[in-house]
Amino acid sequence: MPTSTAAPWGVNRLALYPSITDVPYTRTELDAETQTTLYFDAGNNRVEMGEHGSSTATANQTSTSSDGGGPNPPPPADSDLTSDSDSD
Repeated sequence: MPTSTAAPWGVNRLALYPSITDVPYTRTELDAETQTTLYFDAGNNRVEMGEHGSSTATANQTSTSSDGGGPNPPPPADSDLTSDSDSD
């Protein structure tokens, strides 16, 4: 009897990388003040690499708070409050 294998669940979550532009550079330097890389072409002119980051979101961020309060959790209920003089 032939068997079929289901595609892994993550396959439908894949997306293509955004388009890239090849920018030629021949050397790099570290900017001591900003701690970022500077790129230079063969004529020793600085090459602008554009705005970029290592993280791109493809969906809206959601709260993961277990109480549903997000960044502002609800105040404790009266039953959660105890006095310092209460015995354990």
